[in-house]
Amino acid sequence: MRTLVSALLALLALAVAAAGLTSAWIDENLVEESGFVALAAPLADDADFQAALTDSLAQEVTATTGLPEQFDSFVEPLVRDAAGAVTGSSGYPAAWRETLRLSHAFTFAQAPEPSELAPAILTLDVGPVVGLVAESVSESLGVDVPVPEDTTIDVGSIERGGLLSGLADGVQSWRLYLAGAGVLALLALVIARRRGTTLALLGFGVAGLGVIGHFAGEWVPGIAARAPGTSAIADVFIRGLAERAGSDIAGSSVPVIVAGSIAVVIGVVFRIGFERRRRA
Repeated sequence: MRTLVSALLALLALAVAAAGLTSAWIDENLVEESGFVALAAPLADDADFQAALTDSLAQEVTATTGLPEQFDSFVEPLVRDAAGAVTGSSGYPAAWRETLRLSHAFTFAQAPEPSELAPAILTLDVGPVVGLVAESVSESLGVDVPVPEDTTIDVGSIERGGLLSGLADGVQSWRLYLAGAGVLALLALVIARRRGTTLALLGFGVAGLGVIGHFAGEWVPGIAARAPGTSAIADVFIRGLAERAGSDIAGSSVPVIVAGSIAVVIGVVFRIGFERRRRA
């Protein structure tokens, strides 16, 4: 009976640990603004993303120059050149980080009213970058080019408000999940008849969670690549972010694998060195 109870506690501990580790990564890299900015900031240097962003900016700013439509064919190349120059300017990294901060705040805003349409899962607000382009074009043309009223770009097409608000609330308790997993694992060890064996099996389970996390990191970009897109810039952004996330998940799984392996070794040593000697 003790062995059965110990095994059930150990399995429950591993399940809660998996939820805690997953929640910890989501909270620190997506829910927390600083983590999201750090994860997505390197996309500013991605050539494909810069090209898609330049196209989007050129269309947005050209539409708001206030000049007659017959001048569009003349203005758009100037705007496109200005947009391309902005992505290589010294002010671009700061503008991109501000874009990410605004986008994060917009994405995790209050849930919409039930009567409102479900918004996108993530919304990029490229206002700071558009402002740089509008300023550059204004200097080139000698006219005041206003920033468009709506500078947001939807990424994805599933409900944001209720889904992400609930997700954010749930994952922020990851410390409690991991503490609970630790308590369950300790109870499993206390109840177990063969504590060395139980510790080794717990360690093997933790290492297994790390291996699953490592492979999950490799699967994330593939899943994102198959997701339906809403625009060229949305496609490039979400796929680039998925690649960054996958790499980070795989890297974060390594310490979990190491910790589990150490527990396996300690359990085996305890089993061989103490439990057998005690029985002898």
